[in-house]
Amino acid sequence: MTLQFFPRGANMALSKLQLSQLLAVYGAMLPPAQRETAALYCDCDCTLSEVAEDKGISRQAVRDAVVKAEKTLVRLENELHIAQLAHDLLSAVEKEDYAEVSRIAKKFVGKE
Repeated sequence: MTLQFFPRGANMALSKLQLSQLLAVYGAMLPPAQRETAALYCDCDCTLSEVAEDKGISRQAVRDAVVKAEKTLVRLENELHIAQLAHDLLSAVEKEDYAEVSRIAKKFVGKE
């Protein structure tokens, strides 16, 4: 797993915040049950046990769904780089670097 936006070791799981950010960008591409399980775990900051109790499934089933969602989200980001572009665009706007904003926007729409 090699994400510029999320610099972590190859065998390390993403943090809940990182997973939540990817879920915000690519969540619609996950199956609904997987998306909901990952959202409860990340966005609501629930434990695996709390999500399991809420959904009426085992803790292991929750963990499996979260791990599977993470792998899918990381693969999507590695292929599409939308979260990275959004992060870069926000950084350029905060720095008021409008030439960089324009460059990133053109890259985003594929005109660069």
